[in-house]
Amino acid sequence: MTLLNNLKNAWEDLAERDALNAILTDDSKAGGKWDVAEFMATGDAEIATVMSHLATIGHAPDFTGAALDFGCGVGRLTQALARRFASCVGVDISQQMIRQAESLNQYPHCRYVASSAARLPFDDSSFSFIYSNIVLQHVPRRFAKNYLREFVRVLAPAGVLVFGVQDSFAVPDLSSRMVRIRHILHLRSRVRVALKRGPGDMKMHCLPEPIVRRALGSSKVVDIQFTNTAARDFNGKLVYLEQAPASGYIGKQYCVVKEQ
Repeated sequence: MTLLNNLKNAWEDLAERDALNAILTDDSKAGGKWDVAEFMATGDAEIATVMSHLATIGHAPDFTGAALDFGCGVGRLTQALARRFASCVGVDISQQMIRQAESLNQYPHCRYVASSAARLPFDDSSFSFIYSNIVLQHVPRRFAKNYLREFVRVLAPAGVLVFGVQDSFAVPDLSSRMVRIRHILHLRSRVRVALKRGPGDMKMHCLPEPIVRRALGSSKVVDIQFTNTAARDFNGKLVYLEQAPASGYIGKQYCVVKEQ
């Protein structure tokens, strides 16, 4: 479990130093300059985008059930889910993130849980909706695959699971190797700004579609969208792309339904 412990420790450091900018990195807002209301508003906008899309494809979740936000941080997305679902839980590997999330919680039917275990601390079939974005990309592949299986376990029959991953890295030709290097350095510099430490404190992990599908087992993938989640200007503004980017990380958002 050393890798998970290392990941937990990295996020504890990030949360303590500058939690908001660790989650949505903007060099102009480093050092505690994020406005909390503006930060939380990005979560509501993101969830609105996702719910609109789910309605369009005919897979709106059961809002009378419970929602789970995996990798909740300070509750940017959890609070937005709490405004829409009968109950809501945010879970994060960092106790420090959870403490800050609890201080920002506005809803009695929303709670937060800290967990650094490979098994999620929830009963089977607990949630009608599960959401996770810009989280699994920072989790080593073998644990990310395990969490996908855990999502399926705690998802209720006919429940809806939506999550984002970085599928792969597109390099059009050999001359574009520097593109990959720039992306890696940019991602590391984002953490460096927050931690004021050396590079390499966080890595980007890809989860290709065949691996995702195997981890999901018999659950049905009903929709896959390309997203902008690895873009330099993402900053919480989720956009669905018509096609994969020609270079750089290829973000994919999966919508999965668990069979009854």
